[in-house]
Amino acid sequence: MSDWETLGAVEPRHLVEARQQLHWAAQAVAAVGKQLLPHQPDFSEQSFTWMAGPRVLAQGVVDGPRPFHAAIRLAEPALLLLDEDCEILSRMPLEGRTLEEAFEWVRREVEALLGRPLEKPLERPEGLPEHPVATGAPFALAGSAAPAELERYYAGADRLLRGLRERNPGASPVRCWPHHFDLATLILLDPEADPETARSIGVGFSPGDEGRLEPYFYVLPWPRRAGDDLPALDGGAWNTEGWLGAVLEAADFTTAGSNGAQRGRIERFLNSAVQACRQLLA
Repeated sequence: MSDWETLGAVEPRHLVEARQQLHWAAQAVAAVGKQLLPHQPDFSEQSFTWMAGPRVLAQGVVDGPRPFHAAIRLAEPALLLLDEDCEILSRMPLEGRTLEEAFEWVRREVEALLGRPLEKPLERPEGLPEHPVATGAPFALAGSAAPAELERYYAGADRLLRGLRERNPGASPVRCWPHHFDLATLILLDPEADPETARSIGVGFSPGDEGRLEPYFYVLPWPRRAGDDLPALDGGAWNTEGWLGAVLEAADFTTAGSNGAQRGRIERFLNSAVQACRQLLA
């Protein structure tokens, strides 16, 4: 457990502003995959993978004269284009720039790498939580320790979810989804069944959202079974309002200390919650 980066240097409630700004900034990167990567049935062409080496959330490789990944760096916030060896080809620090400038920078740099204009404008997102950066306010994160703390959350969550995937055959690759900015894997219990009706367990990390402002881990059974007694969990609690799932909030593990104690607490929760969901779906 020595590779765990201790969390809690920034109180979870102080991460909200940075998380909201970075969530919007990530949309300029997600727009690249949406237009230039082959479409996937689960829309994963828009998703990111955590890359531990360069410590970025990066998309798949766009083919061209010089293949590249579009990416976002959370600590020292910046948009990046990386080559296949994850070397930086181009970078735009976010501080003081607007979302419109971010989209324009991505367009210009991507066209330069492709050697041709894009066929259509990069698509803006819909349905994200409102924030001033969405309507022209500049990104303003200088001097904040929150972006680096969020980076540590994603790095730790990626390690845990990859480990869980190895222990659960049928789990999908660990991806970060731009609409909710969550990092997740999906355990398919009926791999050959119709995806609309197949039983599954979603396991992931959210940096916070409109329902829960602070970071949390979640485990969701699908489909929801009404009237079932909910099994006991090793930590965390069941959410039953609006959706059914097991939740472990940041305050429940950042207080565990360091030297792997935080990681151990999260792992025990995830393992118990996955087992509980398997029991519910049996």
